[in-house]
Amino acid sequence: MSLREAIGHAAPIRILQHALERRHFGVSFLFYGPGGVGKAFVARQFAKSLNCEKQSNDCCDSCSSCRTSDKGEYPDLHWFDVEGGSENIKIEQVRRMQEVMSLRPFEGKVKVCIIDNCQRLTEEAANSLLKILEEPSADSVIILMSTGLRLVLPTIASRCQKIRFSNLNRQQAECILEGKYHVNLEQRRYLAYYSDGKIGEALTLSQNEFFTQRDAVFSMLLQGPERRASWEDIFKDKPQSQQALSILMSWFRDIVFVRLRMPKEYLMNQDKQRQITQQAALYSPAQLFSMLDTLAKGFDYLKSNVNLKLLADTISVSLVWKN
Repeated sequence: MSLREAIGHAAPIRILQHALERRHFGVSFLFYGPGGVGKAFVARQFAKSLNCEKQSNDCCDSCSSCRTSDKGEYPDLHWFDVEGGSENIKIEQVRRMQEVMSLRPFEGKVKVCIIDNCQRLTEEAANSLLKILEEPSADSVIILMSTGLRLVLPTIASRCQKIRFSNLNRQQAECILEGKYHVNLEQRRYLAYYSDGKIGEALTLSQNEFFTQRDAVFSMLLQGPERRASWEDIFKDKPQSQQALSILMSWFRDIVFVRLRMPKEYLMNQDKQRQITQQAALYSPAQLFSMLDTLAKGFDYLKSNVNLKLLADTISVSLVWKN
């Protein structure tokens, strides 16, 4: 893969390609934006391009340097992140980075150090990193990545060229899910909407039991009040409860869209169009918006660590059934 093959993020890629044309090292970048939208992918391709033997504004994917980088074995590419069992990036990791920066490149023209989740630097680690950013070596490039600009210390952000990444649009997300990960049509359409263009989240959902849970929720909705007691099976733990609320939101959102006569391609649940159209006739606009409000409050309840049985009962009682 290469920068030119990245889908979306046209503005960030133009900035990075211009930097590659100038070949000016001793700089630091801060990639910031929502998690799972492709910051890490772009960082890897940019890092490959910096030491690509073709020396253009992109990586060639065929030279020895590019192939070794793809395997994660290139000696001048160093990746730092939260290590297993920890919640933070610690000063010991920054000190290892400092040691790398003090050495000459082993094989390439430039050392590349990437710190993912830099918002998780401990205070001690952040202060140590600040010293590196103040006096970067002339044969190095540093890439920091964060899920938000405000989560990074202003003193660190001010010493970096800031590059903002945004959520992919639905078509871009679908294209990646189809072309690179071969997700089937119905699932990729739903995931592109549900994940709000966050490919990382979409892939995680496609590889677990998410669609099994989705089908279980929809089955209970369609079977009516005799299944109310089973809602506790859906709201078993906090992550599953959050997914259940999102799935319910997608269902009632689609019903609202049908009532508003929106084009069918705007529905999230493309594979449930017939059932959604049937259900749309059973609810008044007031009932629909009341249900969406209850579901939205459910997310706040989860943040407040409300009892999950109480949450399940609240959702069950709020559902308006028609025979």
